[in-house]
Amino acid sequence: MTQINLPPAGASAPVQGNERMHILDILRGFALFGILMMNIEYFQRPMQAVMLGLDQTQTGINYAVGWFVFVFIQGKFYTLFSLLFGIGFVVFLDRARARVSRPRWLFSRRLLILVLIGALHGFFIWSGDILLLYALTGFLLLLFFHKTSASRLWKWAIVFLVIPLIMFWLGAWSIEMAMQSNPKNVMAMFTEQQEALLGDIARGELIYMQGSYWEAVQWRMHEMIALYGGGGLLFFGMSVLALFALGASCARAGIFQDVAGNISLFKRLVFLGYGIGIPAALIFGIWGTDLVLFYPNYDAAVFYVFQQLANIALCFAYLSTLVLLMHYGKRWVRVFAPAGQMALTNYLLQSIVFTLIFYGYGLGLYGEVGRAGATFMAIIFYVGQLFASQWWLERYRYGPAEWLWRSLTYGQRQPFKKAM
Repeated sequence: MTQINLPPAGASAPVQGNERMHILDILRGFALFGILMMNIEYFQRPMQAVMLGLDQTQTGINYAVGWFVFVFIQGKFYTLFSLLFGIGFVVFLDRARARVSRPRWLFSRRLLILVLIGALHGFFIWSGDILLLYALTGFLLLLFFHKTSASRLWKWAIVFLVIPLIMFWLGAWSIEMAMQSNPKNVMAMFTEQQEALLGDIARGELIYMQGSYWEAVQWRMHEMIALYGGGGLLFFGMSVLALFALGASCARAGIFQDVAGNISLFKRLVFLGYGIGIPAALIFGIWGTDLVLFYPNYDAAVFYVFQQLANIALCFAYLSTLVLLMHYGKRWVRVFAPAGQMALTNYLLQSIVFTLIFYGYGLGLYGEVGRAGATFMAIIFYVGQLFASQWWLERYRYGPAEWLWRSLTYGQRQPFKKAM
């Protein structure tokens, strides 16, 4: 019989596999699919192009696929991933309190490792990294909300959701006021900014198509500074912090610990999520596809509201649909769980593989594959990840990145292989 070694009181020890909430792994694995469906566009497009909205250069089936992803996937699955981070924050801290004397320090160490992983990923693999922003924002969550009640977390989430909206509307108001007093100067400034952005995008495309690996690394640094410099970090960080707080609120309320007792809530979320999210997404998808973030006039501000409303509503609709399918015995949804259990590894692997496929220092297919073809490639790759994750976790306790993250967090080498 295998002996179980319990850690001494006050010692750091990771959460064991049998303690995991299976539904969270399923949701995390499902979120990985949506994230790849969005990211596949930006493996062939500089990240600064996200400022321009829907890619209008695509035609036919490529445009149709791009439009569908832009309207019903983009933003929704990063929202889901952010919610799950907030839930994981509460789960980690609550379990750590039973094991260690300084749970906040343990979580801080966990975030510091994620900062390092995110920076390495963003600079050396792909500039669309979300991990660095998550880690930096996570410190704010830890600082303010580690003991906050569910109801107060929910209220704070609303506050932080409103801050980017206020920033956008203030920008729109200032531009509209300036247009009334001096339209020529405003249009000249906008034209100059647009030309600079388009020039940056064109240069980035050339580097990713033909440049060396080191040139790509330098440009990735430039892109990340451009996206998060100035007010970018505050703008995106507040949105992420709001979703973290919302996820933490769900965890504090015990929604996922007692799915059966909250079935009526999930049913309401499905009804409200699709009822609000689909119309909002369609309004944005029909009239707001050319939303330009760096020129927030009143029209752009209105469509930005619809975009954010669709992101949150459809996120909860998708999440609740999956929870209900699992609750009512649809066992096929469990196929997402292994991929979700090693989500960090799979997320990094997606970036590594597709940058090597598309970038000039790899196979050099950058700009050669249409959106529909690239999406098909992404689907095939994700299905492969589902099978590979299942195979891996039958033999190992964690994904490689998860194992490294845990080992560095707890300051000691964690067991890796399963006993056969």
